[in-house]
Amino acid sequence: MIIWSINIMIGILLVAVGVVIYYIFKYDEFWPNGSDDTTEQEELLQLPSDKNSQGA
Repeated sequence: MIIWSINIMIGILLVAVGVVIYYIFKYDEFWPNGSDDTTEQEELLQLPSDKNSQGA
């Protein structure tokens, strides 16, 4: 009888750990914060492209 209760507890633990790992990996998709967008400061700090520079 004790062995079945240990097996059930281990099964519940494995399912709970799987749910937590899934939540961690999908957190950014569930609540995006817009950090993937380019900010105005990043646009101002970008280096000029080669077509704008004058060659010698």
